[in-house]
Amino acid sequence: MTTKMLFVDDEPVEKIIRQFFRPQIKSGIYAVDFARNGNSALNIIQENKDIDLILTDINMPEMDGLELLKLVKAKRPWITAIVISAYYGDLDNIRTAMNLGAFDFIQKPVDLDDLEKTIQKAIVHIHNQKMLLEKIKIQPSLEYSN
Repeated sequence: MTTKMLFVDDEPVEKIIRQFFRPQIKSGIYAVDFARNGNSALNIIQENKDIDLILTDINMPEMDGLELLKLVKAKRPWITAIVISAYYGDLDNIRTAMNLGAFDFIQKPVDLDDLEKTIQKAIVHIHNQKMLLEKIKIQPSLEYSN
């Protein structure tokens, strides 16, 4: 089963992520997409109803990661989110992200081995969530409204 991930960061992370996860992407274990801000991420999520995992920076132009998380969790609570930030010791943002439904929190600079472990842990969570949703046959709304 392919895990579909969306990386949301205003920094150019695409090359690093594609290179580090190349074996998983090539074999179809991961499918990855990238957005530079929360608005772009929402558009991608709207067009791709099967995104499993969002990895989002907090501080971005147009719409920050916390606002993105709030909007996504309001409409698609089953999407798992990992929040990434460069703010060391920023307990307020960590707590806000967790209270908005983030699965985990990673600080920059990102240790790619730790990121991989966190993604693997999130995939187990995603799999369990999908099994539960299927078991109880929940059909959540897929549309955003303003």
